[in-house]
Amino acid sequence: MSREKALTLEALRVLDAIERRGSFAAAADELGKVPSALSYTIQKLEDELDLSLFDRSGHKTQFTPVGRLLLERGRQLLHASSQLVDDARALELGWETRLTLAVDGIMPSHILFPVLDSLSRQTDTDIKLAHEVLAGTWEALETGRADLAITPLREDAILSPGIKTQFLYRETFIYVAHPDHPIHQEQGPLNEEVFSRYRAIAVADTARFKPPLTFRLFDKQARLTVSTMQDKISAVRAGLGISSVPLSWLGDMLAQGELKEVSASCRESTDVVLAWRRDAMGKAKSWLIRQIPALFQQR
Repeated sequence: MSREKALTLEALRVLDAIERRGSFAAAADELGKVPSALSYTIQKLEDELDLSLFDRSGHKTQFTPVGRLLLERGRQLLHASSQLVDDARALELGWETRLTLAVDGIMPSHILFPVLDSLSRQTDTDIKLAHEVLAGTWEALETGRADLAITPLREDAILSPGIKTQFLYRETFIYVAHPDHPIHQEQGPLNEEVFSRYRAIAVADTARFKPPLTFRLFDKQARLTVSTMQDKISAVRAGLGISSVPLSWLGDMLAQGELKEVSASCRESTDVVLAWRRDAMGKAKSWLIRQIPALFQQR
């Protein structure tokens, strides 16, 4: 067998799953296989390519530099093959068979329910709302994990070629804590030194490849990192720390005294946009690009 024939998409999917999940066992679980099947696939690939893809000398199997190169280039092939299939289906059917919308944790997903309900009356397109945070939202769009994204647009953001954005609304962040939290007793100006005395509650960046971002966290500040905005707010309400939270998530928590704003002078605002790649413009994607901004204009 030639070396080119040995490198199948299935083998690349195995490499990708092993790296993302951190072990052969977890990757096998994701792929619906037994770990021995993945070990056989990798061993067969190494033999046929005459390359060492993993370093097995330590306690934990690690990618070799050659293996990591194959993984990174292979992911490009996996994305291209997936995109090819999606484009072919969109061209034949007009309406995409499935569409993924990445929603950054800054916005409650339920805001989109009316427009998604309206879309479901026109097509059987499967819609997936993917939870992403910070750099992970842009990465999902750039790598093809998502077809559209709703995300904050940082002033220093550098957009990849082929990505367009449409303004949706401006979100305000406010620092909040439990009403009995000691930060409310601080007398001086609330600067970095003061904030660093108290544990911050943060939502983890979901980026897999991009350098992770942080928002309003300080280097010397202790922190508790959670996975969702709901968990973040729950931790603040439990008195575990302080955090900057979007107003759209707070509802009547301030009015009811469940949370208390630390200082109005610490408020900060950012634009939230709808973003998409201009390739593979099927009917469902085009429809959402028109209707999602219209939904926010009505709000």
